[in-house]
Parts: sequence; structure tokens; C-alpha cells
Amino acid sequence: MRTCFALSLLIPLALLAASCNSGSDSTSSAETVAPQANTSTTTRPTTTIADLSTTTTSLPALSPTTTPPISTTALPANRVTAITAGSGHSCALHQDGTIYCWGSNEQGQLGNGTNGEDADSAVPVRVNGITDATAIAIADAHSCALHQDGTITCWGSNEQGQLGNGTNGEDADSAVPVRVNGITDATAIAIADAHSCALHQDGTITCWGNNEQGQLGNGTQDEDGSLVPVRVEGITDATAISAGRYHSCALHQNGTITCWGHNNWGQLGADTTDTLDISSVPVQVEGIDDAAAITAGWDHSCALHQTGSITCWGKNNWGELGNGQTIQSSENNTSDTPVQVVGITDATAITTGRHHSCALHQDGAITCWGINWNGQLGNGTKTPYLIDDSADPSVPVRVTGIVDAIAITAGWDHSCALHQGGNISCWGENDAGQLGNGQSTGYLKSTGDWKDGTTDSSVPVGADGITDATAITADGGHSCALHQDSTITCWGNNWNGQLGNGAKSYFSSLPVEVGGITDATAIAAGFDHSCALHQTGAVSCWGANSDGQLGNGQSGEDADSSVPVRVNGITDATAITAGGNQFNSHSCALHQTGAVSCWGANDAGQLGNGQSGEDADSSVPVRVNGITDATAITAGSYHSCALHQDGAISCWGHNHYGQLGNGTTLDSSVPVGVLGITDATAITAGGNLNSHSCALHQTGAVSCWGNNQLGQSTGKLTNDSADSSVPVGVNGIADAAAITAGWDHSCALHQTGTITCWGGWGASSFVPPLEVEGISDATAITAGLVHSCALHETGTVSCWGVNGAGQLGNGVWLPQFVVGFGG
Repeated sequence: MRTCFALSLLIPLALLAASCNSGSDSTSSAETVAPQANTSTTTRPTTTIADLSTTTTSLPALSPTTTPPISTTALPANRVTAITAGSGHSCALHQDGTIYCWGSNEQGQLGNGTNGEDADSAVPVRVNGITDATAIAIADAHSCALHQDGTITCWGSNEQGQLGNGTNGEDADSAVPVRVNGITDATAIAIADAHSCALHQDGTITCWGNNEQGQLGNGTQDEDGSLVPVRVEGITDATAISAGRYHSCALHQNGTITCWGHNNWGQLGADTTDTLDISSVPVQVEGIDDAAAITAGWDHSCALHQTGSITCWGKNNWGELGNGQTIQSSENNTSDTPVQVVGITDATAITTGRHHSCALHQDGAITCWGINWNGQLGNGTKTPYLIDDSADPSVPVRVTGIVDAIAITAGWDHSCALHQGGNISCWGENDAGQLGNGQSTGYLKSTGDWKDGTTDSSVPVGADGITDATAITADGGHSCALHQDSTITCWGNNWNGQLGNGAKSYFSSLPVEVGGITDATAIAAGFDHSCALHQTGAVSCWGANSDGQLGNGQSGEDADSSVPVRVNGITDATAITAGGNQFNSHSCALHQTGAVSCWGANDAGQLGNGQSGEDADSSVPVRVNGITDATAITAGSYHSCALHQDGAISCWGHNHYGQLGNGTTLDSSVPVGVLGITDATAITAGGNLNSHSCALHQTGAVSCWGNNQLGQSTGKLTNDSADSSVPVGVNGIADAAAITAGWDHSCALHQTGTITCWGGWGASSFVPPLEVEGISDATAITAGLVHSCALHETGTVSCWGVNGAGQLGNGVWLPQFVVGFGG
């Protein structure tokens, strides 16, 4: 079980002020107040803070919004009035006082009477017995509701007494709501991983649960804490509360903030990190006297000011303070006093997750900053786990496609927005179904099986924003499109900068433009790099360069380039190809003379220059021996092939599976002829360790050779002994117009515009090749690692298959509608 912290429901300031100024009004979950259960908010309210109306947004450069704004079709009368996100689950409060939750439910935190390893729900389920809720709050494994009569009920984990009903322990969890002892006048609630707090009508605060770090604020510090509410010392004028992992904060009537609990990262904001590691009583946050809202995250806190600006303090390893600095760019990766979030002047609400934060703007847009490992910033990208901390945005980036939000909430590694029409969209991690879109990527502990992936697609989905493509290419975990204006966009895995947009990120699920290319005539994608052919005959490549596959005379771990670099000495290329796998990569170019040159890894002789071995790599192009009449080229993982003017084919490199097609399984560092082919019109080479090759014949038939373990060669599933070192015909194909080979599958484009594919993991039948659903107007095809793409007559692109790195280009890591709440 993962541990977590208090997470926030956040609403516009007008609602905040209206609720906080009246002791009888309803309040929010963790940080701010929610609208009353019987209050309609079908349009985003105007803020009550006078000077916000004259401010202008001054955001830094934001991610492109190529995805259309999310639809906001109005829902039935019983619409959602508040949302909140926890570690692995999310909840929505309805006008009628009911609550629906979705996501992780191992400890009963969904409140529907079930719990256990396989009790998660990827769609909303109703919390039992609640019909009069006015606010909700959720944390890692428990949830709480504020009722109209000022009472509070909680459900879920109770190991440390966080349900407040006087019990605790492993057997004290409750899958249905139980009453918190002694509270009858609450106006707001805030809960964290192991403690919970309530704001009372008289401005006092009580807390219960774990108190190991003094987070109950009653002047004591002990692991056992309190199983029932205890009074926070010295607070009599609070208007809002928020609970972080091991600390809590209160907003006071005069606009000041006090915090208490753990202070190891400066999250109390009291400029006392060196002398005050823990405070069991509230201490004042430095320099804030105009706060309008507060929010506490894992180890950082933020305040929304009356001016619409935001300041944050505490831990800053992943840019969660939003001030443009991280652990990589600052000597001190914390700030124990508030620092300004860059470029925000018109915020109306804030929320903090584990290591990220988000702001709601006056115009209904949302920006987020901080860690982005799971796409929780919502801009269509994910940043790598291990590259460096500076890869995470330390300044706000815009959440793609949202223009009408009225409330926001951030969970552990996901975020959600409430739209004007009552719709809800969520983005980020979905291992337990916390996005609520009917899918999840989690692990079923009882069976040991993975749940259905939320990102993969077994039918084509459109690559967002592409309407003018003229060519496509895919390999590894990324795809690229060449456009009519000779520019290139790429999407998918970007760990090594293979998208060419000047950045290294885990991936982009939306197409991004390759920097500086305006005259491309062809494109090629390898496993971890990409190349472009220019109108001048020059070639440029970008991405990984560990084996010299960029061809610019450099190689090694530090030689990668996230922008195109020119390949040395090539000025007359007419075609390009890129191959490789996770261990090595190479590239090749076809020259006007019919010669071929290659560069990069050469351990199996895949450069074709008569050399091979660990020391035979070349970071500049070398000529392939003996080829003077090539008309097309293709590169697999450890081998390459050329099509000759007379319809013959020659291949070179690794040959363990017979992928050179010469009747042997012996490697060759020089080209050898493929047996029996004299009428080929196109060639393609697969990229996996278990490589294969295919040829298109003048008749429209297709033949393949090499590895056939998954049926990728013949379209018939066999075993290792059925690998073929000579070409064999693919079953049932007689009218192919183009072919492509992926890692473990192959595809053919038919003269009718349809596509068939064969081989691959998870296929249930390999005879004959299976038709791709819904495509009848394709003009080109390409196959990558475990995905494929088609170019349509309209210039659009569609992709299908695995989408773990956004390689389908459909923005799936952007906000997704919760089932039953839009879409």
C-alpha cells in the first residue's frame, strides 16, 4: 500500500469567500470550501477580489494546445458541485448531497461497502448512506464527508485512528462511513495520510490520528496520536484548513497563515528550518498577510494571494514551488519562506499534489508545475524518471484543452478538473482507475495479472492535429510525420530527445515540431533516434547517439542531441533509413549514384563495410561494399538490406535467424544476395533482436524471411524451428501496394486502401493476416516496436497498438472524462 497525504478540493475564490465568511455555510475537503450542496454553479463565478479584474495573465511559454477544448455538454440536474483527488482514488460531491468515488479501494476508501485487493473501481460508485454531504476530503486510503448538520463521517483505513471514531488498528478499517466522535459544528475538513482535521464554526480547529510529527497541533508529539479530535493550540479565528503529509496549515481572518508539524523541508514557512525541525503548535508563515486560500502538499505548501498571485514554500526537488528552480539549479533544494510562482497573476484557486501543484485561472484555464512522471501536469508529456530533476517543469505549463474549469484538485500523481457543465476530467497516473474513465493500468494482486491498459488501443485512433501529412515513420516507441510544408512532427517516447523538439522528456502524447527543419523530403525513425532527408540531399539526425548513429562524428552517453544535427559528408542522398534496438542503433543513406553508406553501431557488420565487432562502430558514414545500383534501403536492428535496380535484394549484418535471406545463418559484414527474389519493388526490415525481413513483389505478393517465432514472417504462428533463411510467401496476400515490418509484426497496405497485419504479441490467430479495423483509405503504413500507423488520403494519421509512451499520438495522457460525467 502506498502512503499519501491530504489532498485538496479547490474552487474559485468567490465560492471560497462566500462559504468561509459564514459559519453555517458548507466547506471543502482539505484546503478550501466547497459550494453548498444546493447551490448551482453552472457558470464559472466572477471573483470577489476587486483588483483581479484588471490583471493580465503573464504566463511563461506554455505547451501547444493542439487538442480541441474539452466539451462541456451540460449534465442532468443532479450535477457535480465539488471534486477531490487522493493518492489512488477520486471523489465527486453531487447537488443532492450524495458522493461518488472511483479508483483504489483496498482499504474501503470508496465507501461502497467493499474492500480488498481487487475491489478497485475504474468508474464512479456511490458512497453508502450519505445523502446530505456539503464537502468531501480524501487522502491515501481514507475519505471523509462534512454533513449539513456539522457532523463528519469517515471511511477507509483506520490503522492510526484517522477515522476519528475512537478505534484504530489493522482490523479497524471501515468500508462504509462512520461518525467522527464529538463533532457537531464543523464547517470544513482536511485530511492527510494518517491524520484528519476539522474547522469549527467558532474558528477553532481539531485534529485526530497520527501525531508522530506534531501534526495534530496540540502541543504534544507521539506516534500513538489521538483516536478522537483534540484542539489545535491557540487558533480561534481560522477560516480555512489544509493537511499535508506530516504538517497542517490554517488560514486566518486577517490573511495570515500558521502551520504546524514536520518542518524538515521548510514546509511550515517559518524561516526556522535550521532550528525547528518539528513544531507541535502553530507557527506563523513568514511575510504573508493577504492570503485568500491555502493548500498543503506532500512536503510543500502554497498560498493564493488576493492579488491572484501564488507563493509556495518547502521542498523543491522537482520544481514544485514553481519559481523556475529545482534541486539541479539551486544550491538549496528547499525554501523555508514563501517564493513567487513564476508568471501567475490571475489565479482563483490552487491545489497541491505529492510533488506538483496546479492553479485555476480567471479564464477557466489550468496551469500546473512540478513533477511530471505520470503526466500529472496534463500538457501531453511525461518526464523521465532518471534523466535529471530539471526535466520536470519548474514553471507553470498549461493543461491542454481545458478552458472552462471551475474547480481543480491534485492527487498523489493525478489531477482533476470540474467543468462549468458539471463534467469532470482527470489526467495523470491511472494504476488504480483513479482517472475514472473505465480503465486502469494497475496490477491485480490476487491473480498476478495486469489490468487492461488505459492507453493502448486495438483499433486506430487519430494522431491529434495532423491533417496534412505526406509521409510517416515509426520505430521503438515514437512516430513521426512529414508535412506538406516540409516540416516534421514527432510524438511518443522522448527519453533520448528523438522527438527533436529541443527537450528530453519521458514522452509526448501529442505531435511536437522538430526544431529547425523546413525542407524535409523524407523521414526515418529508429529505436531511439530519427533522421530527415533534406531537399539539398543532406541528412540530419537527432536523439540518442551512443553508437554514433547521428553521424556527426560524435558518440557516447553525452553525445545525444534533442535537436537535429547534420550527418557528416552527405550531400546527395535520395533515401534514408534508421534501425536499431535498445542495445545499439545505426542509420543508412542511399546516394544518387546508387551507392549506400551507413553509420553507427557495427558489432554484427550492419554497416556493410567488411568490418564488425565492438570496436568497428563508426560515428561518420562509411560506404557499404559493392553496392552501386540500389533503389531502396531498409535497416533492422542488427542488419540492413538494399533493393537493386533489377529487382534483386542484398542484405548484410546479423543472420542468426536467417534474416539475410541467403540460405545460411552466418553473419556477413558485406552484402549477400537474398535467394530467389528477382522482382522486388519494396523492402522492409524488422527491428527486434529476433529480426526478419520482407519484400513486396511486382505481383502484389509478399514474402518474408528470418525469425518467425510470433508469425511475423509467414503470417503463421510456429516455433523457432520454422524460422526461414530463405523467403517464404505470406499467406493470402496478392494485392499489396506497400509493406512494413515492426519488431514482432508486419503489415501490408492493399491496393484497396485497407491494411492487414500479422504476428505480434497477443495475437490469437496468425492465419491469415488480420485486417485492421476501420481503415479503407490508407496511402502509406509504418510499423514500430508494438504499434503501427497509417497515412490516410486526407492527410490525417491514425495509429494503433501499445501506447505506453504516447506513440499513438492521440493525447491520451491529456485530460480524460470520468465515466458518467462527460465525454
